[in-house]
Amino acid sequence: MTYPSAWELVRGIEPMSLCDWPGRLTAVLFFGGCNLRCPHCHNAALAWTPQAGAAPLTEKAVRRFVEARRRWLDGLVITGGEPTLTPGMPGLAAAVAASGLPVKVDSNGLRPDVLARLLESHPDIYLAVDVKAPFAKYPLVTGGLAEASDAAKRLGEVFALATAHPGRIQFRATRVPELTDDDIREVESLLPPGHALTIQPFRPLPRRREEKADAQANSQA
Repeated sequence: MTYPSAWELVRGIEPMSLCDWPGRLTAVLFFGGCNLRCPHCHNAALAWTPQAGAAPLTEKAVRRFVEARRRWLDGLVITGGEPTLTPGMPGLAAAVAASGLPVKVDSNGLRPDVLARLLESHPDIYLAVDVKAPFAKYPLVTGGLAEASDAAKRLGEVFALATAHPGRIQFRATRVPELTDDDIREVESLLPPGHALTIQPFRPLPRRREEKADAQANSQA
């Protein structure tokens, strides 16, 4: 099967961000699709039904955007959805990093093989990986699409990558209502030595967006 270039699958662009890579002025590329159905997802439409939204941007437009801003940005963030599902995304990230613009890829960590390719492809590619809960709670916080044993196996591989590539993987957790203080402490205990957990505050979805996300999740159950 022939897939489109990853450059042709970008669903949106944020021209300037001060919060997606703390301490850096960045732009953000958004890819659609996700392998989870987290009930509090803020990008549910993009993650779950990208084909129902705006058409992908053209490759020419995306390349022109990146080239025009490459010299004055501190980095480019690739996010989603879950960008590791996009065919060819590691090649896009490596090309941008090779042009002199560092890249950070946001991920839920459930495709460690793709994350390993990213780290090996260029030294200026970094990862931000969400550890969503203690492994026993993964079915609860992912809409039932990640079993505890599978999450433990795949995140364990990511933890090994973090040890092998010091300084290149950041771990995050969002304090969603399903998590307790003890849960957060347990997540912190899972991380490899020398790695801290960045705890992100939970921001409730506006009621209409929450109802729409629930309907989308139920329609795909």
